[in-house]
Amino acid sequence: MHRKLKISSGFSLIEMLVAMAIAGVLLAVGIPSFKDFMAHSEMTKANNALVHSLQLARSASMERLEPVGLCISDDPMADDADCQAGTNYNQGWLVYADSNRNGALDVGEDILHRVEPLGPAFQFTPEAVFGTQIYFNDSGASVNVAQIPISGIVGIDYGDGTQVREITVSANGRVTTVTPP
Repeated sequence: MHRKLKISSGFSLIEMLVAMAIAGVLLAVGIPSFKDFMAHSEMTKANNALVHSLQLARSASMERLEPVGLCISDDPMADDADCQAGTNYNQGWLVYADSNRNGALDVGEDILHRVEPLGPAFQFTPEAVFGTQIYFNDSGASVNVAQIPISGIVGIDYGDGTQVREITVSANGRVTTVTPP
């Protein structure tokens, strides 16, 4: 006579505890890496948004044969958006065509691009020459309102200082990004 063995299905308590311990170790190792990945991703997004806007402004200035500026705006998505004094690019910004060449966004001038606020985690630190706006003349060079060529850097820091970028705009209008050591 054969005895039938009862085959159990499922997990024993020991197997379940071992699986939970392995999952705990994987989470403990993976979560900090995931946070770094997310911070890097957010920094890349902010960097690319500003670089895109700068390249758009430069390209539009040469295409339209008129100056184009990138300025800080506290409400860039509003119908009546305007430029603000200050250096807080994390509020958002506008790219505008300066048809009357006065270095300011006036009523009736075209807003070519709007960027929403990126959030309070970002800190932008532009050099004084780019404190209120970055301006390109009709040949694509970076200039001030008096048409004097200027170059400068806008630093971006993602809150904790581990993710930092520097965007340089040279006097000829070339835009580059560097990750400082």
